[in-house]
Amino acid sequence: MKEQNISIIIPVYNEEERIEPGLSDSIKCLISKLSWSFEIIFVNDGSTDKTLSILNNVKTRFNELAIKIISYQKNQGKGFAVKTGVLEASGRKIIVTDADFSVSLEELPKFIDNLDRFDIVIGTKKHLLTDTVKHQKAPRRILGKGFTLLSNFILGLNYTDITCGFKGFKSDAAKFIFSKQLMKRWSYDAETLFLAGKFNYRVCELPVKWRHIDGSKVSPFWDTLRSLKDLLAIVWNNHQGKYRD
Repeated sequence: MKEQNISIIIPVYNEEERIEPGLSDSIKCLISKLSWSFEIIFVNDGSTDKTLSILNNVKTRFNELAIKIISYQKNQGKGFAVKTGVLEASGRKIIVTDADFSVSLEELPKFIDNLDRFDIVIGTKKHLLTDTVKHQKAPRRILGKGFTLLSNFILGLNYTDITCGFKGFKSDAAKFIFSKQLMKRWSYDAETLFLAGKFNYRVCELPVKWRHIDGSKVSPFWDTLRSLKDLLAIVWNNHQGKYRD
């Protein structure tokens, strides 16, 4: 495979109601703004709706671009999907973004530039300089803030926003960290940053321009319980030596 300067990983699961027109508009934005060569890797995480058909249509319409679709039948979770995409990426820098494009891809050049100085760059919706176009509803804000506080406390981290879906990695850092990642679902963000600290990677938080998009599949009550269980599992995995170099 020809090496691309940038790999953009987009995990998708049952997104037929909200992936367009944001997807096509975002690809057009990439074409107009990026001077680097890039590939887009969609990871279809067991969608049961028309998501895969939409992705194939996009690949056909933008056939001049390096677009890859990885698809499997059984839903495994966002963490598994991101890991799958990262390990398939050929770019020297890797950007992970959500399928709803709640963070504008206009932020991408800023992240790419900062990856010259840092191994990992993560977006934050909690910075004073964050440009919020549309706020989340209270339950989602409480869940995200609570998860960040729990993660910081249990895993010894110090971030303002762990769950922001827009993150950038140098390829070697991404490949190393995700090869060790064990969490398949929502808590993979915290595990990723825990491993970054464990192995002394340089991490930077950047404020982003973003807008809340309705249609999230996060369940505030159940995912809070699952996330607590998963955070404790990360501590246990580390104690058991499952993240050894």
